[in-house]
Amino acid sequence: MPAVSGDDPRQYRRRKIRIAIELGARGRLEGCVTEDVSLGGCQVGVLFSLQQGELVPVRFRSHRLADQPGGATTVAWATREPPHRVGLKLSGSPNEQMLSFLRSLLGPVQLLTRNP
Repeated sequence: MPAVSGDDPRQYRRRKIRIAIELGARGRLEGCVTEDVSLGGCQVGVLFSLQQGELVPVRFRSHRLADQPGGATTVAWATREPPHRVGLKLSGSPNEQMLSFLRSLLGPVQLLTRNP
């Protein structure tokens, strides 16, 4: 999977990969697909708008893996008009679980952009 290129100040390298994700917000559960993903977050297209700072539970899924990392994320940014896109920031448990999940899906690719 190619890395997202350009001058990117993020700590983690983003990868253009489509991963199924379940996202819950405002009493709804929506199945989505990531547009890019990293150890620190992901970009997702959603059917309804979300607000920056909103807490959103997620679960990543792959038919190839039994491991399904999930937990609370924070909306880092969101578009206001359709098509709705959000940037979700992973923290705590989801972030830790993502390392083995992404390594299993992507193999030995670079996931850090610089030393933490």
